[in-house]
Amino acid sequence: SSGINAEYGNIIAPGFNCIMHIHNAVVEVSFQELVGLFDKKTGKRMVDKKGKAVKPRCAKERDVVFAKLQCASPICIESFDQFPQMGRFTLRDEGKTIAVGMVLKASDQLCTVTN
Repeated sequence: SSGINAEYGNIIAPGFNCIMHIHNAVVEVSFQELVGLFDKKTGKRMVDKKGKAVKPRCAKERDVVFAKLQCASPICIESFDQFPQMGRFTLRDEGKTIAVGMVLKASDQLCTVTN
């Protein structure tokens, strides 16, 4: 999940690239999918009338979203529930912090890097 900074001009949507700072690692990430929207009042995922999760097209100012991010290189992370110190991150672009968040789930897939 991530909260969006008010002063940021770019649109955060699938395909958006930025830099993630997590514990002592700095890695480029790409937004793969905005999975859902979080309701700050109720503390739950937002659903439509049919009970399906609301999938936003882009993240607006102060939105809290569930997103799938893909790292450009392999890094060691843990979910916030398992290890809070390794599960917090910030996203930065053009020298500004654009979002803060926590890891809800880490993929078991091993990334390969080609040069």
